[in-house]
Amino acid sequence: MTSNFDLMKLISDPKIEAILYSIQTVDKTVKEIAAELEDKPSRLYYPIQKLLATGLIQVSEEKQIGNLIEKYYTSRPLFSSNEEFMNIEGELARTHSAALLSHMFLTFNKGANLLKSDLENAEETHAMYTEATVSLSHDEWLKVTEEIKKLITNRTPTEETTDYTFSLLSYETNAKASKPEKA
Repeated sequence: MTSNFDLMKLISDPKIEAILYSIQTVDKTVKEIAAELEDKPSRLYYPIQKLLATGLIQVSEEKQIGNLIEKYYTSRPLFSSNEEFMNIEGELARTHSAALLSHMFLTFNKGANLLKSDLENAEETHAMYTEATVSLSHDEWLKVTEEIKKLITNRTPTEETTDYTFSLLSYETNAKASKPEKA
């Protein structure tokens, strides 16, 4: 089992992130990924094996080409969502915690890298960080989260749009993370 820290460290590697996004919508071979990333296939085999071992990517297809077996890789399950919002909590989150945390780390890492680039270049804004601490009852907290989702869903889109990812992580400020039980 890979620890959350190991997953975060793995995903924060720019090469790993590039591989994951390269095969997000189209399954590709190592050679195709390497061509897209302008890298040598031999330099991608180790990171791809690490991604396979953690379950962040999968082999989607194998084709026999002469004496060789060509593998096609995908990260689609990490990103898949037919809905505008991904809201995973409770037992579903516990059951799929590694995939959920991997997806969260990847999303936050991409936003952090874009924010870092914005801060270093200061030409155009591609990411922003916002934080607010407010006093709410538990029911108010749930309602505010629903209102934010409604605000995004019920907007009136213009003809020319760009996709933006909103990662809203809210938590009780003074809560302490519980330590996992030892087996």
